[in-house]
Amino acid sequence: MVGGRRHDRLERLIEEVARGERDLASIRDQRTREAVRIALRMHADRPNEPDDAARARMRERVLGSLKPRKATLADGLAAVFELLARPAPYIVRTIATVVITFSFAAAASVASAESLPDDPLYAMKLAGEDLRLALASTSEDRAAVELSIAEHRLAEAQRLAEAGRVDEALVASSSYSEHIARAAAQLAQLESELPTTSALLRQLDARFTSQRAGAQMLAVKLNAKPETASGAEVFATVAASSLAPGRTEAERVAETAANVAQNLAQVAETRAAEAPASTAPRRSDPPRRTDAPRATEAARTAAPRATEAPRATDAAGGSDAPRTADGGRGTGADKATSGGSQGADAGRAGAGEQSKVVEAARRSADEARKAADEAKAPKDGKHDAKDSKDKGGAPKK
Repeated sequence: MVGGRRHDRLERLIEEVARGERDLASIRDQRTREAVRIALRMHADRPNEPDDAARARMRERVLGSLKPRKATLADGLAAVFELLARPAPYIVRTIATVVITFSFAAAASVASAESLPDDPLYAMKLAGEDLRLALASTSEDRAAVELSIAEHRLAEAQRLAEAGRVDEALVASSSYSEHIARAAAQLAQLESELPTTSALLRQLDARFTSQRAGAQMLAVKLNAKPETASGAEVFATVAASSLAPGRTEAERVAETAANVAQNLAQVAETRAAEAPASTAPRRSDPPRRTDAPRATEAARTAAPRATEAPRATDAAGGSDAPRTADGGRGTGADKATSGGSQGADAGRAGAGEQSKVVEAARRSADEARKAADEAKAPKDGKHDAKDSKDKGGAPKK
């Protein structure tokens, strides 16, 4: 009981001194005064932040009051940005950038595989083909790439012909023949050096023969429909050329492809020569003879009133546009002249497109002929060297 009273008295003294109601020196008992001083010092030195146990209790209390919810798209984006914001080594960032770039390039390449000459991705398709040719290290690899490109051009020609775009189908078919000749020229350089080249040449010959047979069937199919009958001539030309003679398989394939390209160029020139006759503007009919007497009569009738016309114009405060003798704003000859000029412009535009088609077909034919000559060159050089040795002379350079 006595101890409880002392404890209550000590707490009261601590509160009075803490509030400033009593001075610490006024406490007479030394032990009590020391206890009050120590208690006040401990209260002043107590930290303001909660300890770990208090923080844990507060966290459990707050989390317990929250209701769970599903993650939203904003949460996912925030997590992604948080990961990207973290510091990473430069090598990791470089690898990630390269992977993303190649992914986009691969997606664009797949999307451009079925594109046609007027599609936005067609330029990327051609760039990919050029890159494949640049990366091919051996003649066999380049021949395989050339054959693949030739098949793409033939498929494009078929789709263009079925769509009624004959000129573009003609250009694609010419490019097909050019790439076939290039593939044969690449294999001709290795025909006598590598045993496996003969198998590749037989495969090329078989594919070329089957493609020309398919072109013949497609020509029959296109000729059956009036809207695609004009495209049948292109594929009939591809299938018409028989296998050309030659000393080697590569020479025969290259020569046949060059002949096909030459025939397609002739078809393009024939179409260009016939185009002006169908696209030329119609000439306007000459003015009728009755127009002149009518104009004379109108002039005679208007002559007595020539002095009244300026007065009427001044009174009206303006002037009308000059009219012709027949009372209209322009003559029929003027309208015919303007219509003829528009038709002439359209004819010149059509002639320009035809000239581009002829130029592309002729360029493919020249490249195919050049490849066919390259296919003959290795064998010609070896035969010339052999003949010169048989004669006892030095080999020809």
